[in-house]
Amino acid sequence: MDDVDVRPSGIEGLGVFAARSFAEGERIRRINVVREVTPEAPIREDLGERADHCSYPDGKVVLYGAPDRYLNHSCDPTAYEVHEGNAAYLVARRHIPAGTEITCDYNINIAGGTAWPCRCGASRCRGEVVGDFFRLPARWQLEYRPLLAEWFVDRHRERIDALDREGQRGAAGRTRRCARRRLGPSGAGAGEHGCSAEDE
Repeated sequence: MDDVDVRPSGIEGLGVFAARSFAEGERIRRINVVREVTPEAPIREDLGERADHCSYPDGKVVLYGAPDRYLNHSCDPTAYEVHEGNAAYLVARRHIPAGTEITCDYNINIAGGTAWPCRCGASRCRGEVVGDFFRLPARWQLEYRPLLAEWFVDRHRERIDALDREGQRGAAGRTRRCARRRLGPSGAGAGEHGCSAEDE
């Protein structure tokens, strides 16, 4: 836990903060999974266990321990989870300076969950954690598509395939618009018609 700290968060309650800087794509830590929650081994509130400290990988319910149970949601998260076998790792989505709160978007790798109000404070906050990847705006689904776990993709193959087709159509449209700008209105090459990074 030397690389992260748990302290009061401006989002809600306690949060997980970077004790050092992390580069984009760097593994921050292996997530501390205490155990699987089952009918035979339910949540023990008398021991301080809480349902909102759980995650739902591949149809299971698992209880997160400290510090990972304090990961707050953000509509513009600094990190995401990578699942490998029975393990999960927290990975930096972009550069995270020391002292920054490490957040995840709770809507990734979940469908049919419960919605609740969001107060994450991100500039693109929608005011609600919808609890369902497929209820996010299409542009967010496409943005998060590379972050989806294989088991989630397999469970929702038809919907993910449709999303991928939509992404391909959007990319083809951007390419056509970019080509038209380069050619200019007459169809001849026009050097002044550039192509922005957003269009490429």
